[in-house]
Amino acid sequence: IPNPAQGRRLKEPEGRVRYLEPDEITRLISAAESDRRPKHLSDFIRLALNTGCRRGELLKLEWSRVDLKRNLIHLDGSHTKTGRRRSVPLNSMALEVLSSRARFREKYCPDNPWVFAHKDGKRIQSVKKSFASACRKAGITNFRVHDLRHTCAAWLVSAGVPLPEVRDLLGHSTVRMTERYAHLAPENVRAAVARLENMQSRFGHAKVVVEGEASSNSLKELVRGAGIEPATPAV
Repeated sequence: IPNPAQGRRLKEPEGRVRYLEPDEITRLISAAESDRRPKHLSDFIRLALNTGCRRGELLKLEWSRVDLKRNLIHLDGSHTKTGRRRSVPLNSMALEVLSSRARFREKYCPDNPWVFAHKDGKRIQSVKKSFASACRKAGITNFRVHDLRHTCAAWLVSAGVPLPEVRDLLGHSTVRMTERYAHLAPENVRAAVARLENMQSRFGHAKVVVEGEASSNSLKELVRGAGIEPATPAV
């Protein structure tokens, strides 16, 4: 009997997008800096937010791959999930974190090769438990370590950074993975449709410009006159 499902594939989910607002991140970092938390946790959170690097890329980061002359982190193919080499630029906040880690290294383990290490020089293997504990103290739920990377991407897109640039920073293999954040920049799409008005005006088409409350009310009157009920916004 022919298999009716042959050649058909399930639709792939869009992927998880969970990110925090700046005030929530402030609470999380404050919780991570409390006396009972590991001193490296707040540095890890801030560096993840300002580089978009994956957990393993940061926890396995060696000082030899931190280029302070050019303000870059160098990741070879063996260090990344996609197997592709990339360089991650460092902003002032990321450099501040690295300075903190350098002072820790100088005080406790000068010969240690790892950026994130314990006082005995051994590499920090995981931040999962301490991170979960800081989230509970900050009152943040359903938030994982990897979501720091989502937060970095969400903030970049919301600030108007083009998707290809976000893709390159995060090291996505294709821009399709980055497109999950596209809905966070509706103003980019608004600017795109505004160009349609310019196109139509060049060819003498009627143009409807909705600006301010007066224009909005006029449009509503036209809609009512045509017998069209306004759509109810989706919750």
